[in-house]
Amino acid sequence: MSESSRVFFFTADSSLSDSSSTQLLSRLTTFLDSWSAHGSALTADALLISNRVLLISVDESSSSASGCSLDSLNNFIKKDGESIGVDWFNRSWVLHRPSNSDLSNFDGEWVTEKLHDFWAKRKANLITNDTQVLDTTVSTLQDARTRLVTPFSESWHVSMW
Repeated sequence: MSESSRVFFFTADSSLSDSSSTQLLSRLTTFLDSWSAHGSALTADALLISNRVLLISVDESSSSASGCSLDSLNNFIKKDGESIGVDWFNRSWVLHRPSNSDLSNFDGEWVTEKLHDFWAKRKANLITNDTQVLDTTVSTLQDARTRLVTPFSESWHVSMW
């Protein structure tokens, strides 16, 4: 997959079980294998982080994802989520973890909180500049590989503080 591939994130409102995660990825792989834009096949892949955050990458070097193809992806994610009781479209979740974790490792235990609770912890100094956050605003695969996991002090969150 090209480093310039676009990435899209969906954060579940609850953690999936290992079994549900495996089943979701199987259904999603089937969808992505047939995903197209105006009749042209799209090359895409998916990764589920901590059974909670879905990262989808699409290599647009041969075919670009169009509005219609992105609508079909969103519809698939929405309907699949409804079938398992998960809302993937609530954008108010923040994932963070202590600063002693390897920045290049997406795995491991993440704390998942609503944005207002995250800010309350920041105000109480429980979230520090070194706290690692999952930055779901990255837009390319290269950015995801280099700064998906980033210290609070280098994330978009700091500009809101």
